[in-house]
Amino acid sequence: MLLVASPAALADCKPSKTTVLGPLVGEGAALSADNVKPLRIRFYGTDLGFTYEHQGKLQILFGDTMANEEGAPIDGTGNRHHDDSFGSIDLTRWNDPSGFSSRRIPAITIAQNPGTADASGIDPGHRMEGFKTPVGGFSNGEDEFAVFFTYKPQGCASNPDCSNGMQCDTGLGYSGFLFTTDEGLTLPCRDDSSATCHSATLAAATGGSGLCVDPTSSIAATTDVGRISSTAVRMLVGMRNQHNPKRYAPDHSWMTNRFLNVSVRTVRSFVPPGEPGESPSDYRPATQAAPQARVFLWGRPGFIGVGRTGRVLAQYFAYADLPAGRAYSWNPRYFAGLDAQGRPIFSGHERDAAPLDLDATRDGAQATEPHDVVNQVSIAWAAPLRKWVMFYGGGLTRLPIKPSLPLCGVLELFTGSECRDVVIGNGAFRMRTADEPWGPWSPPMDLIAAGDPNAPPRGQYGIGGMLRHPRCTRSGCAPHTRARDISPAEYGFFYGANIVEQWIRPAGDGVDVIWNASTWDPYRVILLRTHITC
Repeated sequence: MLLVASPAALADCKPSKTTVLGPLVGEGAALSADNVKPLRIRFYGTDLGFTYEHQGKLQILFGDTMANEEGAPIDGTGNRHHDDSFGSIDLTRWNDPSGFSSRRIPAITIAQNPGTADASGIDPGHRMEGFKTPVGGFSNGEDEFAVFFTYKPQGCASNPDCSNGMQCDTGLGYSGFLFTTDEGLTLPCRDDSSATCHSATLAAATGGSGLCVDPTSSIAATTDVGRISSTAVRMLVGMRNQHNPKRYAPDHSWMTNRFLNVSVRTVRSFVPPGEPGESPSDYRPATQAAPQARVFLWGRPGFIGVGRTGRVLAQYFAYADLPAGRAYSWNPRYFAGLDAQGRPIFSGHERDAAPLDLDATRDGAQATEPHDVVNQVSIAWAAPLRKWVMFYGGGLTRLPIKPSLPLCGVLELFTGSECRDVVIGNGAFRMRTADEPWGPWSPPMDLIAAGDPNAPPRGQYGIGGMLRHPRCTRSGCAPHTRARDISPAEYGFFYGANIVEQWIRPAGDGVDVIWNASTWDPYRVILLRTHITC
């Protein structure tokens, strides 16, 4: 039987304190002994850091990684095709998170190519330079798997050409690299918007002149930016090579819009209420393949929304079977709403995916995300609380990058000409909780705020803070990453929250959650502790 908690119960959990423990990897973080001898690794900084457990180790998948401060490539001199690194932490040694402090931060062993000083670059059978990154990983106890964001759309002449129920928008073309190649970025654009928006080349490659889109996604609109944002993106799901861990087989291609910003977890047992074989759900992380073991997927159709224009980042939910062998399927079932008895309904079609209720305090009125800046989302089961916990948010810079992004810099890459309408706010990470993975979710509460980069440096921008402020120049201020094309006026911001579910522990009147997060400027990953009470 599905038990539906009252709105008051869902809203009772709150973060009472968040503490920055310090740098986990990158500038200011200690290297593992394995990365110092026999050859000291060429490694400066990285971001993301999605975690899962496999055979006694915490496996960590990082994003774009730099060999030095100027952005030199990892994985061999001149090789910019694979710039995502990975590492691990021994959980038999680092098994007591209560002892973690600024003086005792777990040591990550970053993977190195044998016999060299080069960090290993993840290779899923697809070039992964630039903004292409892993977005999550998981294990069935025997094998490891990961999901990768490729930034590649799908060309079409008509709706039947589109995978996963998407529709063909024949008025869209692309700029950058042809989408049928795995190299470089392929950015959607309106056919006649500029000389660099290609439709003729697209037509020659596909027999048509359009891109596959999801026009009913929460980020979609009939405007140019809304059509572009609704473009489906190819995700890769692959199994890790047991003999060469930098390599993954590109087992499955998953065209999606609503799950392009995805959070991945495993559970030991889940059968939707009312379906054959229903039994009590066990939301603890799966340790082995089993008939009812699942991979849970929460998705959003982007990283930055624009509330002022009605293009918001709704949260969606789906699940897939946990792979039980080397030949496995990838057929997510999407949460499509609740039936008259309040039980979840699931569909095999992404077009049926329904937004989750993101404000359980509203009397029967479903609410969506009120914040524009979502960035990456991390969701984990806090067993001592019997709650799902969601961390997300952060900030972004508006500094122009000429000539490619002259209006708002990187923010423009995500939102186009609507970048000036984006509300960044205080750059905070936020928390929500829920009893069930589809919600309803409690309203957001701040975990830790970046602050205002335009104000005098204080808090996270001041002495002892984790974010660079151009006017904080004394000892103890966060350092500045001097990579290529970086402005001296660059300021830091948070993104890339990741809850380490293996380090959630009862503490006092609640639980302590250990999590990592990314910072841009300086470019590194930091470790934090949040105490939650319910």
